[in-house]
Amino acid sequence: MTTRKPATPADLGARGRKFWRTTVAMFDLSDVEFELLVECARLLDECESLRNAVDQDGVTVTGSTGQPRVHPALGELRQHRLALGKLLAQLALPDVADETLGTPAQARAKKASQARWAAHNAVKARREAVQRGTA
Repeated sequence: MTTRKPATPADLGARGRKFWRTTVAMFDLSDVEFELLVECARLLDECESLRNAVDQDGVTVTGSTGQPRVHPALGELRQHRLALGKLLAQLALPDVADETLGTPAQARAKKASQARWAAHNAVKARREAVQRGTA
């Protein structure tokens, strides 16, 4: 890990700057992690810009022959979000409980596991209540 805290890159917009400053304040990052952080912040700004274009123009635009077509920024926004997700996964920032944030598949598996254990614990509690004679 590095002890220096690099300055906020000058080319970042408001959303990227906020993400940068919050992340740098909360975590001690290595030089490689700072490079990933820069790209994450830039992608956040680009996503914001693409979203603003769609908000301004609508989800459809007029094509070259006058036909309505999907706004090209929507496809770019989708690609930017995928890239951002991959960079954030590489960055692997811990959450406040100091656990790494999981992938969507890991979140589903965790929820399923918790549901199975909840059922198991409910059965166990009923058995114990019967044994104590309180059920």
